[in-house]
Amino acid sequence: MRACWRDARDPMLVLMERQEKTCLGCEQLERSRWSGTTKYVCSIGAQKASTDINEMQRCKKYSDGVNMTLDQSQQIEELLLNWYRWQICQSDADLMALWYKPTDRTCREVEIPSDEEELVEQSYQWIDDQEAAQMETLMDDLSHRGTLTAEMRAAISTSMRNKQNGHKVWSSTRVLGQHHVYQEAKQAMLPMLILRNLVKITEPV
Repeated sequence: MRACWRDARDPMLVLMERQEKTCLGCEQLERSRWSGTTKYVCSIGAQKASTDINEMQRCKKYSDGVNMTLDQSQQIEELLLNWYRWQICQSDADLMALWYKPTDRTCREVEIPSDEEELVEQSYQWIDDQEAAQMETLMDDLSHRGTLTAEMRAAISTSMRNKQNGHKVWSSTRVLGQHHVYQEAKQAMLPMLILRNLVKITEPV
């Protein structure tokens, strides 16, 4: 049952999970074509050439060449802050639902008039909510695969609490070196965020 549930996830996430142990994405990997046949070749000779990328297992010399720039770091900061605020709103909504009905039956079909500015604000809020939901899914998937460790998740939560309050008053006993682990967490999320077009690719200055 659990295997079927895993296969029912986002196809892109399933494909990435299958390919994460291969050489696909390594900057040393080259693709050559000869007599109608395509071969994958390791330019440093660490792997034997093959026509099937799944047969080339990732080695310790693997490097995707992706380094987080200052601009990308700031983009991830904004995504995480938006995700943290969204998560708080979701928790508050779930708590309120335990005590109050979300709608009154007598007013269920009533539409409150909205002006143009309110409609624009609602559209922006909808986009932010969609991005936050994607962040939630990606972080859970990375945690499930071990890319995002429990220490990294704790570092993210601690950093978001401090940024939300505007003061560094929160800390976690589960994190040794808060800033360093937090930066590692952002670096670990960067490749998938780029694939999802949540973070733009920028050239390092």
